[in-house]
Amino acid sequence: MDKDTRTYSIIVVTYNNAEGLHRTLESIRLLDYSKKEVIVIDGGSQDNTTEVVHEYDNIITTFVSEKDNGVYNAMNKGIKYVTADYVVFMNAGDVFYDSNVLTLVNEYEADIILGGEIYDGTARNVKPQMTLYDILSIGINHQAVYYRQDILKKYGFDESYRISADLKSVVEPLAKDNISLACIPEILATCEGGGISKKFWKETINEKRRMIDEVIDPLYRDDYLKFAFVNNTLLDDFIIISYFKKTFPIITCLAKAVAFINKKIKHIPIG
Repeated sequence: MDKDTRTYSIIVVTYNNAEGLHRTLESIRLLDYSKKEVIVIDGGSQDNTTEVVHEYDNIITTFVSEKDNGVYNAMNKGIKYVTADYVVFMNAGDVFYDSNVLTLVNEYEADIILGGEIYDGTARNVKPQMTLYDILSIGINHQAVYYRQDILKKYGFDESYRISADLKSVVEPLAKDNISLACIPEILATCEGGGISKKFWKETINEKRRMIDEVIDPLYRDDYLKFAFVNNTLLDDFIIISYFKKTFPIITCLAKAVAFINKKIKHIPIG
């Protein structure tokens, strides 16, 4: 594919978030790469989303406003309107990190291109090379994922996954088609926090386990699970604790108390 003529589709998904949509569209307007189309999929907002869209008529290629069945359903709707070579998704409120993001992405060639993002104020960079295990362990943010059009249209987003359909959209073609993957160490997007994966952590773990059952070749699955974190019950415990960070000082104090008593009494069996 000729990098000089490569085109990009930016699909923006929104619902009753006119202020966030304004930030996202302004971020797109500032991009220094001209070969792009902008597709806005709105879930039938009742706020002033339509007015914001009209403000950016000069950059929006397609605008659809109708009821949908959630974010992944809206993202799948957007795929139908794609004509460009590569596709990236933004939620209303998310922004490109700076004006040269597409120019940077354009230097890479792969079926899927991954980059870093700032999520809820914390930078998350990708490794120079990412394996299937890395992606399942670290996860992805779709705002920093660029799909080649044919790969995206083949797999789309599995709407039976309420939380992790975007992760599966990367894992499945990697596992089944051995697609090429490129990793960009720079930050590509700044994303709003409040994602449901942290709030519904147990469902997230269950979806990742289900994902492995569905996409990993049975010949390798058992061995894979022996090493994969999604089969590690100890890590499950750490994940649970991590959502209750306020308990860390209490746990620390209890550990110190046990150590002190053990030292004084000389013998308290531990473990």
